[in-house]
Amino acid sequence: MAIIASWNINSVRIRIDILKEFINEIKPDIILLQEIKCTNEEFPDFYTSLNYKLIVNGQKGKYGVATLIRKGLNFKSIELKNEILSSESRTNFVYVNEFDLNILNVYTPNGNPIEDKKKFNFKISWLSEIKKVSTHLINNLDNLLIAGDFNVLENKSDVLNFNDWKNDALGCIESRKIFREILSSGLTNIVRIFKKPGTTFSYWDYQRACWERNDGLLIDHFLISPKYLKFVKNINFGSRYRGMNKPSDHIPIWINLDI
Repeated sequence: MAIIASWNINSVRIRIDILKEFINEIKPDIILLQEIKCTNEEFPDFYTSLNYKLIVNGQKGKYGVATLIRKGLNFKSIELKNEILSSESRTNFVYVNEFDLNILNVYTPNGNPIEDKKKFNFKISWLSEIKKVSTHLINNLDNLLIAGDFNVLENKSDVLNFNDWKNDALGCIESRKIFREILSSGLTNIVRIFKKPGTTFSYWDYQRACWERNDGLLIDHFLISPKYLKFVKNINFGSRYRGMNKPSDHIPIWINLDI
């Protein structure tokens, strides 16, 4: 059994203790972190004592992703030679030998305010490039997992009141359409196999008592290629981590694989 987790940690240096608690509880083999908000050099060295290796793509003060891989697993980094995807620190891409799996860690641009055409168009273009990557690998019959913070409300039930979000960059039809085009390349959104829409959220804003009122969003996802879907046993949402002291506004999500 293998465990792959994803978490928009919203500043890794602030959340070290809560992250270590999660690692000690769940013991994931691979952890995909988004919004680490630090440079490569600033990433804290807590992971070596916990038996992980690090791949980091940081940026000072904002964005940034990191992938922690349990020691003993053999992997290689894959370079995305793409001007749009490499213009900001929003992706890690690795191949894990023992799993025969390509894993793309993503932190999708928010795209708001939607009236800012430069920001919104960048988001759509960015997701379009993710679709190209997925299509290439799927057509090549390679195993692929794309996971992370997609900043997209795929289903109208992924938020309590969708009407409040249909003109937002997370809920507008353009964002939802390109997300579904990524799925149409041959991927399955794992949460749809195990959870009814509207029953599970992954993000609660710090404002307006959103956590206390359970006014959340489902914007973090695991997308898996066809041959690998048979290995997925479940998906788990660590909601209790949102209620901890100094939490991220996102919660950790993880899948169990029978491999």
